[in-house]
Parts: sequence; C-alpha cells; structure tokens
Amino acid sequence: MSSQNKLRAQNLATYLDALAAKTSTPGGGAVAAVVAAEACSLVAMVANFSKGDAAKDIAGRAHASIANLLELGDQDALAFETVMKAFKGEGDISNACLQAADIPAQVIGICLTHIEDLEHLSAQGNPNLITDTAIASLLFDSALKSSELNILINMKSFDTIPADLKSAINNVPGATSRLQFIASTIRTGLS
Repeated sequence: MSSQNKLRAQNLATYLDALAAKTSTPGGGAVAAVVAAEACSLVAMVANFSKGDAAKDIAGRAHASIANLLELGDQDALAFETVMKAFKGEGDISNACLQAADIPAQVIGICLTHIEDLEHLSAQGNPNLITDTAIASLLFDSALKSSELNILINMKSFDTIPADLKSAINNVPGATSRLQFIASTIRTGLS
C-alpha cells in the first residue's frame, strides 16, 4: 500500500470516493476503524477542553488510539485482499480469515479502553461539550458492533471461533450497554 493510499494521508473526499468505488477495499472493516478513530478524536477534543490531570491523560490515550486505528484500517484492507486471493487459490484460506478477523478484534480492544474515559468525561468533562461525549459513545457503539460483524463473517466457515476472537465478541454486548447508557443519560439530561 503506497503512503498516499494510507488512511492517514487521504483527505475525507478521497477516502469517501475510494469507499464508494466498485472495489473491495476499503470496506466495512476500514470504516469501523475510522469510526472508532473519529470517536477517539471527539474524546480527545472534549478532554482538551476539560480540566484536570485525568483529562490530559484521556486526551493522550485518545490521540495514541487514533494513529493505531487508522493503521488497523489500512491493515484491514490488506487482510481482505489476502482473503480474496486465498479464495482464488493463492494462499491458505483459514490463515487469511484468521488474520482478517484479528484486525476487528484489535479495534474492539481499543474501543474498550475508552469506555471509562467516556464515563469520566460524561460526569466531569466540559459540560459545553456533553453532546460530543454522547456522539463519541454512539460512534464507539457502532465501531464495536461493526467489528463484531467483521469477526463473524471471517469466522463463518470455522467450526469453532478461537478463544481470543470469542473473547472480543463476548465483550461487545456489555460495552455497548455502557455506551448506550452514557448517550441516553446525556440525552435525558438535555430534555
């Protein structure tokens, strides 16, 4: 993948054009990673406008996650291309699917690390940015559910899902409940 095709190097219009094109990549896995990166960007923004050492730490974690998530989006596109080649006889299908499923599991892992940060920001962050906190919660919710789907499609032909991938999937319902609670509590407070 050339440096100009990497997610970090693309402007939004170029990325959306590539996503809409009649090509296999980027696809849903890259979108999940980008959505999670957008959530992290909102977390960082809210934390940067909030007071205290905890807010500074939250902003730092969110910034680090943005870079990791964009890299995972790029890796997802490469992994999917490997899966497609394997289905054409150019490689081991099981190995390609396992590698492709590992990427959304990593996205889930990153999303999970920010839930406590969102809970902190919803209670102690800058109240003028409370809707940004709620929107970050909803974006993480979407990224988690999308990543779960991507693991499941890559594991569709397996009799059993490996323990690490099963663990990632099992973490999604509890995490999405917490995220939805954050967003709905903020929504209720706005009424």
